[in-house]
Amino acid sequence: MLAENEIDEGVGFFKEPLTHEEIAEEWRTALAELGLSPVELADYMKKQGGDYRPYQTILRGIQRMIAGETRVSGEMFVIVRMLLRQHRRLKARHPNVEWSRVPTGAVSAQVEGYTVFLSPQSKGRWIVSCRDEAGFSPEFGRWQDSLQAAKNKALVCVEEGMSDIAYLRAEQAKE
Repeated sequence: MLAENEIDEGVGFFKEPLTHEEIAEEWRTALAELGLSPVELADYMKKQGGDYRPYQTILRGIQRMIAGETRVSGEMFVIVRMLLRQHRRLKARHPNVEWSRVPTGAVSAQVEGYTVFLSPQSKGRWIVSCRDEAGFSPEFGRWQDSLQAAKNKALVCVEEGMSDIAYLRAEQAKE
């Protein structure tokens, strides 16, 4: 219980408050683990419908945070941390995804009811696409620079698809 003159600093689970430099480093590390580029994070911010700023403003803010020119906002830190936690939960549920190569050279797997395809592109890059049993296909980001990055992005894509479907169902239930 806090005394009247004390302020709750919002200390996270089992951690002391972080410095601005520690927040920035943890945020950049989380972006790297998620495989999110500045453009993909800006796309995510617009897609969620809550960031009303012009796209270029969002992107420039993210780029400046990554470069250390501005502090990582508390909101941005929380958003990326939540995305990372979702991603880690999905990876923990599926530690041994079985990928198989199809005759076209693509790689596919089944994850949480989604069929995921990783298709080779030029210059060693890969594109991720996925679809659930009902034919729903969430938006799937940009080309990935390696097969491993594409496999990582596939889990992010599945997580986004699951979130999109849950949101749509909740909205339909309101009607």
